Amino acid sequence: MTTPRALLIDSEAPGFYHLISRCVRKSWLCGRVGTKNYNHRKKWLIERLNLLGRAFAIDIHAYTIMSNHFHLVVFSDPLAPESWSDEEVVSRWVSSCPPRDSKGHIDEKRGESLRRRILADADRIEQLRNNLGSVSVFMKLLKQPIARRANLEDDCTGHFFEQRFYSGALLDDDAVLAAMSYVDLNPIRAKIAKSLEQSDSTSVQHRLNNSRAAIEEYLAPVISGLKDSTLIPISAGEYFRRLRAIAKPQKSALEGSAVSRWQRHLSALATRQRAYGSLNALSQWLAVRGFQHREQPLA
Repeated sequence: MTTPRALLIDSEAPGFYHLISRCVRKSWLCGRVGTKNYNHRKKWLIERLNLLGRAFAIDIHAYTIMSNHFHLVVFSDPLAPESWSDEEVVSRWVSSCPPRDSKGHIDEKRGESLRRRILADADRIEQLRNNLGSVSVFMKLLKQPIARRANLEDDCTGHFFEQRFYSGALLDDDAVLAAMSYVDLNPIRAKIAKSLEQSDSTSVQHRLNNSRAAIEEYLAPVISGLKDSTLIPISAGEYFRRLRAIAKPQKSALEGSAVSRWQRHLSALATRQRAYGSLNALSQWLAVRGFQHREQPLA
């Protein structure tokens, strides 16, 4: 029996999550299919991530867009919109779902008219405030326009992504770093990239291209919609070093090291669980929800 999303993603407390969504039937609808090349759809998803990630109450810390699925590591603060003014709520919502003309271009005049109409509707504003704090609404608005655009391109109808996405709660720093590493190394594990620099459509490639000046600073989100962005307690330089060590391991150097521990954590992420973390963190998370303890703690 499928676990209700409300038990997997907390609607009142902030938290980190690993999210995965797949194309229907695991088809390569964002890659090469026979003589057709759909790689450009990966760019569509990244553009959509940038648009929604700045509007919703989330920080995006890692992403990888593969040919038949995508991964995200996000921090969600569902109650953050409670502190936003009505004007900010409406502005964020309209920016994430802007009216467009017949050619698909953003219609600024209709957008301003829509803002005025929503500002006059208190019930609608409260609904949008809740939407902007919801991971489920974020995923819905991320995927639906891509599906419509791809179906139009293929002159077809029907689902593009599987309807239900996977979410795993990340309960401590080790779990967050393991999930980020798992996501950023996905193309290398799949043997479609040989290095971090060649890992296209990933957050690590984005960081390498844009974070060199902040190499000694803690990892900030690559896309942020929160006013106080979350930081990951590891420097960008150390994160890159460990990813490279995992991508091209030297056994003698790994034994007993932090990198070896990361490798064990990455292996644990390959098994889908409802949550990841230490035994204590998992026990508390499961007890609050009344779940049986099936999850394995990170070693």
